[in-house]
Amino acid sequence: MASVKLSSALKALISAPHAQGAPLPPPAHAAVTRALERLASSAAAHGVAEATWLTLGSAALVTLNSPATLCELYTFATSRLQLQGEGRTERAAEIAAIMREAGLKTISFSGIPRAINNLGALRSHLEPEVAALLSTSPTRQPTPTSLPSVLSSASSLWTSIYAPHSDKLLKKLAQSHPDLPVHILSSHYGPLLADPFGAAPPGHAKVGRVLTSVVAIACLRAQGGVGPQVTSHVFGLRKAGEEPPAEGEEVQGREWLTSEEGATWVIEQVDALVELVSSGRGSSFATRAKL
Repeated sequence: MASVKLSSALKALISAPHAQGAPLPPPAHAAVTRALERLASSAAAHGVAEATWLTLGSAALVTLNSPATLCELYTFATSRLQLQGEGRTERAAEIAAIMREAGLKTISFSGIPRAINNLGALRSHLEPEVAALLSTSPTRQPTPTSLPSVLSSASSLWTSIYAPHSDKLLKKLAQSHPDLPVHILSSHYGPLLADPFGAAPPGHAKVGRVLTSVVAIACLRAQGGVGPQVTSHVFGLRKAGEEPPAEGEEVQGREWLTSEEGATWVIEQVDALVELVSSGRGSSFATRAKL
């Protein structure tokens, strides 16, 4: 097969400034640090643990497509560790595992390309000894025997978020395209958004039912233009508080986080990150109205 090459003109068109083909650069380091300190302090004031603000921050920053700022989130979180030696390395790996799991789940809301670019940047940013503690074994590889369980998990998660309108919504989606609900359930809610394990295996992290709703809200709010979906997943977060925690899903401050006040907090924290990273221009997803 002949080698395919792109002309200089086509390369120039692809990289034209108006196409915004590059990721968003990070704001000034001091500004990022102040913003993340406010995020962490606000979470602590409401009894919300590190895993929640790491999940929220990771999802929002992947959606905003600012890999350098995502890496700053990791650096900020690990700089707060009081441990030394192996203990510090192990905790840093736990932080990285949470961030990459949250980043993976953004695929369902913000798309594959941003997840690829941001997770790749995060992996390159990790210290070698930290990266070595992260598992390289996949947990979502489909098999003939796992398929029934995956489809069951998809249905359960969908119902948990959208009940009592879950069946009606599937029928409405099918009117748009008969494969739309099929793809949403069998490619996203089952194999990706529903957790493939109880307690997380070594080198992995669990972003369970509550934090998956945080991922959804963070992604959708950060991208803008999808208010109805934000509303749906705010309801999903509220409903998560009515369910018993699953195995391995210990969310500190769960009751408050799933309250109306907690949902408000999630949205406000995402808005603050959007303002920070975009320098007030809004998300790179949707065009913002001029005031």
